[in-house]
Amino acid sequence: MGKPKLPLELSSGVALGSMALRALLTSGIGRIHIVVRPDDPLAWLRDIRRDSLYDSQLNIVVCEEASLGMSYSIRAGVDAALSSLPVPDAIVIGLGDQPFVTAAMVRRLLVVMEENPALDFAASSMRGIVMPPAVVRHTMYKALRGLKGDTGARKLFGSPDYAGEIIEFGEEGEELLLDVDDEDSLGQAIRRYRQIRDRR
Repeated sequence: MGKPKLPLELSSGVALGSMALRALLTSGIGRIHIVVRPDDPLAWLRDIRRDSLYDSQLNIVVCEEASLGMSYSIRAGVDAALSSLPVPDAIVIGLGDQPFVTAAMVRRLLVVMEENPALDFAASSMRGIVMPPAVVRHTMYKALRGLKGDTGARKLFGSPDYAGEIIEFGEEGEELLLDVDDEDSLGQAIRRYRQIRDRR
């Protein structure tokens, strides 16, 4: 988009990045490592960091190479998780520019992994396109750290080397998994947020 996305507002005082983060925080996954660019002033995080209920869950991870591609941010997040004690058996990969992902969606992925210990991952899908949020077991940490350039975890989800389950969210996925990548999708997100707000 040519500008940082996470601080963009869907409404006055409602930052794009804060919505996805709140969903993760309320999903029950525990410690969250937030990977950010070095120049991110973190204004979009201010209200959440002031909330004593959530502050202890957050770890800010500055990725110096974030501008070089998605793989660098993934590696930074995995490394942060591996430095935590105890080392987690699995991690959740979420995107800050998916504002309508819900805690229930994340919990559904977690349940799939808990009920199927042989799975390496569980990921979301919209119209056959696999994407985050996703839960990835420790068996894939090395592969995640080995990603190159602007390659995300989707490449691994299609590999025969790993066993996974894809959760297809159907028609609702177009809204829930909306990924804000350009001005058009930002406009969609703003309109969607207003619809949700007006129904309350």
